Amino acid sequence: MTTRRTITAKMGAVVPRLIFAAFVISTDLLAQTQMAARNIGTGHQPIAVAVNEATNKAYIVNHDDSSVTVIDGKTLAAVGTIKTGAGPEGIAVNPATNRTYVANAGESAVTVIDGATNTAIASVRTGAYCQALAVNAATNKIYVANNSGHNVTVIDGATNSATSVRVGQGPRAIVLNPVTNKIYTANYSSKDATEIEGATNSARSLPTGKHPWAIAADSRANKIYVANEDSATVSIIDGATGATKNVAVGDVPFAIAVNSVTGEAYVLSYVANTVAVIDGATGAVLRTLQLATHPSTIAVNSKTNQIFIANQKTASVLAIDGKTKAVVATISAGSIPYAMAVDTVANQVYVANFFSDNATIIEGPASN
Repeated sequence: MTTRRTITAKMGAVVPRLIFAAFVISTDLLAQTQMAARNIGTGHQPIAVAVNEATNKAYIVNHDDSSVTVIDGKTLAAVGTIKTGAGPEGIAVNPATNRTYVANAGESAVTVIDGATNTAIASVRTGAYCQALAVNAATNKIYVANNSGHNVTVIDGATNSATSVRVGQGPRAIVLNPVTNKIYTANYSSKDATEIEGATNSARSLPTGKHPWAIAADSRANKIYVANEDSATVSIIDGATGATKNVAVGDVPFAIAVNSVTGEAYVLSYVANTVAVIDGATGAVLRTLQLATHPSTIAVNSKTNQIFIANQKTASVLAIDGKTKAVVATISAGSIPYAMAVDTVANQVYVANFFSDNATIIEGPASN
């Protein structure tokens, strides 16, 4: 998920300097596929989104309203609004228990939502400024990155009891590898990532570049990707050995998505207006796709092999074929499309539009 710091602080960014050759994305309108889309009203300033593929529901976090809007993917309608704690910023779903967890940065607590009743059933205290979450459905554990607390709160989903694990300085993103039962945080201020063993909560530091901002995992290849905002690199961590390889990308990398089926990772760079395509097997940048203007968030549908990239200035989403890297559709969204989530079962993409107080639902055919 992108955050307001990137969207606001980088909006007036200067023209990017050229770092390496880039391929311009083909946007031949005659070759594009029509994808159905509609906007659904949410609360004020939707900032995050998560989906439950088991129930075909989407949950949109409304930052200024301190609430979550529930959208039914079957009827394409909002079916509930649930109050959370103050200043919600992150969200994650456990499809096995049908519970949703919301990180409320404004009060350092997580709201637990029962998906069957659309009600908040508990509030769990965390460290200071909880910002991001990851859920292990197999162990029913929830991991909460506390940016100002410099720790991770581990919540037992069965009892809502919590414990704390010390990590690096300023953890602002978190990801789980469910295959290895390891959790990784991107620690913005200490220039490292922390690896947590899910079975024991033991932790170790792994070096990254300067100001790690976003993190993603390829569970099949057991590789972790960390976008380093101020060093224009991505750190690729070998989950088995902890070895790190730094790969140069465009200026201000801030978002990552991974397709574990193809083994490719996609890194958005805000100032460079690019997406770097990284081959997970070699760690090499296969190509760099030039975008028209500042991207804001990215998501991948591994089943259709499509990449979705939102653009804050054009209020639109590009759908890119993962094989050819050509644009197959351009979809209108709301103002400042800010966060996205993909329901691979229903083949739907949900876009939280920060300034227009709505969410765009994209329904599309599979790629060729």
